[in-house]
Amino acid sequence: MLGGWFPLSKGVALSAAQVRALCLRLLRNPASWYVVALAAVGQVEKRISTDHLRRLMDWTSTNLENLRPAGHPAEAFVASAFIPQESAGVWPFFALSVFSVVAVLGARRAVLLLASVHIGVSAVTEGLVWWRIHHGSLPGSEAHTWDTGPSYLVVAALVVAIGCARPLWLRVVWAVALVGATPSLLEGIGDGDYTAIGHILSFSVGLAVVLRVRSQSAGKDSLGSVDENADIRPEAYTQTPLLEGVE
Repeated sequence: MLGGWFPLSKGVALSAAQVRALCLRLLRNPASWYVVALAAVGQVEKRISTDHLRRLMDWTSTNLENLRPAGHPAEAFVASAFIPQESAGVWPFFALSVFSVVAVLGARRAVLLLASVHIGVSAVTEGLVWWRIHHGSLPGSEAHTWDTGPSYLVVAALVVAIGCARPLWLRVVWAVALVGATPSLLEGIGDGDYTAIGHILSFSVGLAVVLRVRSQSAGKDSLGSVDENADIRPEAYTQTPLLEGVE
């Protein structure tokens, strides 16, 4: 650091004031907190005993046992979004796509959307489990099966990022990530696995959001609307687009 400037790369530097502003924007962005939380939980899962990990999964799973009125449905819905069931080290990277959702929708709407996806898809898939148990196509033990992790909301975030992230190369990154994860996400789909069905539902919600955003953008373009307050200076494009949209 020289004279209060932090070099980032050749020809690009940030002043101390700009670094502070960047840190404040990160602190205000819910995506930052979610990524950090997933990373922290992943470390906890590595260090606790097998018995404690099993108890954690039992309590946080959005299965029928926990979602029944006598259980703890609210706590399970919230906690399960932060407790990866497997591949804990991968989810913080995938969750970086949430920054793009915040940039597109704003912080409040992004949180509302992704929380709704997580809760709604979990409820639908567990409803399917209940229906199949009731009709005898699944054993009653499935009511206690673990169903926890951030995959439903992260899949929706990845789809929105693929369709709307800036710059364009970032869309390629998320597309490659989703394609690479697809075989695991859709495992068992041929046998009607409810988790795989949940991932398809999450993908569909993300796609609907992308189409909605694009439709709104096309409508604005057709009206010839221009943002008079837009910063079109060349140096404005050096700012990280993932941090935009924080309200």
